[in-house]
Amino acid sequence: MNIYEDVLTATVVSHSITGHFTSTSQRELIIVRTNIISVYNTTDDGKLNLVEEFNLNAKITDIALIPQEKSPLSCLVIASGVAKISIVRFDAVTNSLETLSLHYYEDKLSDISLVTLAKTSKLRVDPMNRALLLFNNDSIALLPLFSGNHEDEDEDDEEDDYDVTRGEVTTKRSKKNEKHVGQSKIFHVKELHQELQNVLDIQFLNDFTKPTLAVLYQPKLTWVGNTELNPQPTSFMIFTLNLRTNELETAFDVVIIATLHDLSWDWFQLLPISRGCVVMGNNEMAYIDNTGVLQSIIHLNSFADKSLQRARIIDETELEVFFNEKVTYFWSASTDKKNIDDETLLIIDASANLYYVRLEAEGRLLTKFDLIKLPIVNDALKDTSNPTCVARVDPNSSNSSMDLFIGYLSGDSLVVRLNNLKSAIETREEHKESKQIFTGYDDDDDDEDNLYSDDESKEKIDEELPDNKQLIQTVQPFDIEQLTSLRNIGPITSLVAGKVTSVDPNVKGLQNPNSNEYSMVATSGSGTGSHLTAIQPSVQPLVELALKFISVTQIWKLKMKNKDKYLVTTDSTKSKSDIYEIDNKFALHKEGRLRRDATTIHISMFGEGTRIVQVTTNHLYLFDTDFRRLTAIKFDFEVVHVSVMDPYILITVLRGDIKIYELDALQKRKLFRVDLPEILKEMVVTSGVILKSNMCNEYLHGHEDSEEEQLLFTFVTADNQIIFFLREHNDRIFQLCGVDQLKEGLFISTYQLPEEVVPDPSIKQVMINKLGHNNKEEYLTILTFGGEIYQYKKSRTRHSCFFKNTGSTGMCITGAPDNAYAKGVSSIERIMHYIPDYSGYSVIFLTGSVPYIIMREDDSSPKIFRFANLSIVSLAQWGKNSVMAVDDIKNARVYSLDNKDSYYGNSLPLKKIKISDSLEDFMTLTKITYHEKSQLFLVSYAKEREYEALGEDGEIIVGSNDQVPHAKSFQSGILLINPRTWNVIDRVDFEVNSIISDMRSMLIQLDSKSRKKREYIVAGITFIGTEDLPSTGAFHIYDLTEVIPEPGKPDTNFKLKEIFKEDIRGSVNSVCDISGRFLINQSQKIMVRDVQEDNSVVPVAFYDTPIFVSDAKSFGNFLILGDSMQGFQFLGFDAEPYRMIPLGRSVSSFETVSVEFLINAGEINFAITDREDILHVLKYAPDEPNTLSGQKLVHCSSFNLYSSNTCMLMLPRNDEFETSDKAPPKFQAIGGQVDGGIFKIIPLKEDTYRRLYVVQQQIIDKEVQLGGLNPRMERLDNDFYQLTHVMRPMIDFNIIRRFSELSIERRTHFAQKAGRRAHFDIWRDIINVEYSLRSLCGSK
Repeated sequence: MNIYEDVLTATVVSHSITGHFTSTSQRELIIVRTNIISVYNTTDDGKLNLVEEFNLNAKITDIALIPQEKSPLSCLVIASGVAKISIVRFDAVTNSLETLSLHYYEDKLSDISLVTLAKTSKLRVDPMNRALLLFNNDSIALLPLFSGNHEDEDEDDEEDDYDVTRGEVTTKRSKKNEKHVGQSKIFHVKELHQELQNVLDIQFLNDFTKPTLAVLYQPKLTWVGNTELNPQPTSFMIFTLNLRTNELETAFDVVIIATLHDLSWDWFQLLPISRGCVVMGNNEMAYIDNTGVLQSIIHLNSFADKSLQRARIIDETELEVFFNEKVTYFWSASTDKKNIDDETLLIIDASANLYYVRLEAEGRLLTKFDLIKLPIVNDALKDTSNPTCVARVDPNSSNSSMDLFIGYLSGDSLVVRLNNLKSAIETREEHKESKQIFTGYDDDDDDEDNLYSDDESKEKIDEELPDNKQLIQTVQPFDIEQLTSLRNIGPITSLVAGKVTSVDPNVKGLQNPNSNEYSMVATSGSGTGSHLTAIQPSVQPLVELALKFISVTQIWKLKMKNKDKYLVTTDSTKSKSDIYEIDNKFALHKEGRLRRDATTIHISMFGEGTRIVQVTTNHLYLFDTDFRRLTAIKFDFEVVHVSVMDPYILITVLRGDIKIYELDALQKRKLFRVDLPEILKEMVVTSGVILKSNMCNEYLHGHEDSEEEQLLFTFVTADNQIIFFLREHNDRIFQLCGVDQLKEGLFISTYQLPEEVVPDPSIKQVMINKLGHNNKEEYLTILTFGGEIYQYKKSRTRHSCFFKNTGSTGMCITGAPDNAYAKGVSSIERIMHYIPDYSGYSVIFLTGSVPYIIMREDDSSPKIFRFANLSIVSLAQWGKNSVMAVDDIKNARVYSLDNKDSYYGNSLPLKKIKISDSLEDFMTLTKITYHEKSQLFLVSYAKEREYEALGEDGEIIVGSNDQVPHAKSFQSGILLINPRTWNVIDRVDFEVNSIISDMRSMLIQLDSKSRKKREYIVAGITFIGTEDLPSTGAFHIYDLTEVIPEPGKPDTNFKLKEIFKEDIRGSVNSVCDISGRFLINQSQKIMVRDVQEDNSVVPVAFYDTPIFVSDAKSFGNFLILGDSMQGFQFLGFDAEPYRMIPLGRSVSSFETVSVEFLINAGEINFAITDREDILHVLKYAPDEPNTLSGQKLVHCSSFNLYSSNTCMLMLPRNDEFETSDKAPPKFQAIGGQVDGGIFKIIPLKEDTYRRLYVVQQQIIDKEVQLGGLNPRMERLDNDFYQLTHVMRPMIDFNIIRRFSELSIERRTHFAQKAGRRAHFDIWRDIINVEYSLRSLCGSK
């Protein structure tokens, strides 16, 4: 009984496309990050601003845009899972996705396939949007599309409303009989032609009046090892499909246009362009026109197939470029009607090198076909590798310059500007060199002879290349401008918890605001762009100033003449107020008539900076800037809330009355009472605020189409309504409908007093303000008395509508209704403070025992983060972009935001830490561990080197050829890093052809009698050799010794000291500590070793493993070993006598990647991930029947992951409602993934599991799922489902989280399904799961 949650959402962008999906006003960029679809608009300078974001319950494998009938907007085709297609469109009414059709092909494709289906299918869309297809191996699903207007359709059908002025579309609901697609046709590829099998790629071709397919296939599968038997096995075929579709079925006739045989074995991908397609191979690329003529072949490297001489050969072997599956490319058709050769084809290789493919033709004859590497002079793409997608984000006005969005597996996704691309190519220098010339075409094709046998064409070739010479181009340096980026921390290869923000116990003489805090640190990326990522549990502020007060509960700052002049404090416990002079070292200001013997509720500048207004519990005072009292007003009831906006003051008193005063515009010495609407006399108001917004403009005469903001007096009533009225209201009041139930969508209407008002206040405070960094957007933020935060975003199409902000993972849960989390709001009052400029961000601070900050990056939705690790009692703006905060022990600090390499657009704050510099590039950082005693990190690296094939004698083996590129090898080492500066203070380098496979920090027992332990670093190394030599490895043990720092480098106070080293036969795959000893896995054996007092190492126990240990973890005396092919084993270690005790093993043979313990209330569970991206949970249950006394581990659940897991880490788990100090410790497992995401797995108690399971079932069954996808199927449908406990599957907290986003009515209804008091308990369960990582904060 476990629950799964994504701690961080995916950061790797896998797919991208541009078009008009939610708006017609400008072209939008749509990207996919695993299961999240994000829609961006771009500014003229290439910046990306988030428009919408949708979280789907499936792994998205591809996307495409197709036209939408009777609408200028497009539909989005989403391919997911093994073989599913969802066609959706944006619904502006609900601000969500409307599913038009869902197509599930997996079962049908599996039935006709002769082999097991691949994990993902490939989506292809006809350029004219007449059909799309999904193919998996040799099985195809063809789906006809209905695009454009049909003559038989009724012209009076409902259409989408298009607002020309705003460029927006308001979508009406689809009619039931509206058809967007035809009937699917599912068939084996042999229905196209009997010869087809082993399909490598299928693409729709351009410039055909009917859907036309090009198929690349191998009738007999071939790889490099058997090319001697079948040297040219690849074939190519072009078909035209004559589609016939009706309501019952789809059929087609096939017309074969061309066939090519005997092509190179390494060709694998087709790139459709105008008049033909480019065929990509590992060592060659070729051009085949739309008639099936192979016109040109480019040799890319020294391994190119020289035997294929059927076309013009272009020798570019000096490039030595290798293209591996799949090639990322960008193609743009010609934008110049007069110049058809203006089309652009760019190709990006795995190292992020950019290549321009020159395509010039006369008629159908390709006269120039070249591959030119663009010599980029700057470092715009230096830190990126393995591109995943590319899309053009600027208007397609010209191909000479363009803005491209490029997604990478490693490195940030970038928007880059290619300036004067064509001119950069045209400035190349040329010289001639001997080459082979194409002399003829395939005689088997008569049409080909008719098209290309004319003498004129051959003469042109001879004129261009006389005397068998080829052109060698030298391209002038090319500059790429990086415009913006999207943060990517994938792939994550290892994780560790250590102190990052809390290394220094004190800052500016006071306690570190992040004291006792641990961060998760990950190694991210590969190659040059590899770096460390600190995943922080809270925002780390920079402390600029620290003060100590004797008596303070609230503070304000008075700014005069654009300068901070006074600091005002009040102490509600002593009913006193004080004022301090900021410029005079905070000396007490004793002049003036400021009311000092009362509690100040509010004080601020007023009257355009010429007056000061002070509101105490029973009085309002107006002062000039010298604190001379001008007027005073007394109240009969205690003041509870104040809002000030020139020239108005809004007062809310305890009885529920409101009073609004306006400052005299001439003398500014008097306050006049503002008349209120009559209906307010019958209402009880809990709080009020003065704000400016245009949300009511459509109801105001003369302002219907205006964007001008109006001043609105806003109030929250006792029955949780939010009402507004203007200064000139004429007794007209507006209300925000649906807010009392916190519905998903809110809209403004004229207020009508209900017949019966039931006072039950839950809304404590509201704000409507703009959040963001450079691009600020308006949000409605609601704080409840239970501490919950609900946020709504204003609609882009209608300013009077608001939609609940959920984002990719929803908002962080900060509280709970029904007093379910009283602890969060009881000690310190929670109040929202809007700060318009906090280090460049417009943010909202939330005070309390656990303070929060609401902030938004321009490329993400607003996020709520815990702010530091200290409480905040009061807060005020300080200076231009800082804040002053007072904690519960009356210490005040001035905070600014850490902007350097920090990112606040994911679920937790991320900080990028570069270890490499311009002097040395450590390339890929592979493993990380933390030395607790010294508070230092150790990181292993792997530099890429050219492989040298050495024999046993150390000499280069016979047959090694230095004239061709070699394979790549590695040289590894260990870096000692101080987190105070993130400098490398010591390092150990190992020999070439070495790789550190594992490295961990361990407490090793040195003396069996005293049981004295010392913290050591153990590293396992594998040496890379030829296939004729047995594998070898070694392990090293290091200690950290304190030394005298180098002059001027105080952080270099520790060095690595080698304690022991041993070379062993067999590769060392993993290391692990167990019961004060350490374990080394060497090939098919594990060996437990003991360290003696003289630092010698003695083996004490061993155990044979099946094939290959992929991971090993320990907990006390227990050990789990994951095998690469045979599942995993559960062992025990006994020291008296030394022995390994087999306790159990998995029945299923997982291809294990990572393992970790899951300990819950004395039960031992195990979390295992395999190469099929499935997370398994097994349990050791010796008392259960059919387990053979525990030898067969119970398979509890198998849960599909949307990405590949690389590592797991066990951490303590926080229990927010645990009251006993003697309760056993609780743990959770944290996992890192290739897509940059991080997840956690938490064991649950029986009652908690049952409640949350019911909630999950209700949300899945009763709520609309985006794309029509079934979350239960996407997570649980795998080959192990029948082996698991079907009635106890893993719960997905990403679905449970939606419970907090539902309206009050819906979530109350769902909670009743779990029991009478379940609503209270469900909220406590959700809080407990949400706050499990607060164990990193040291205290609750």
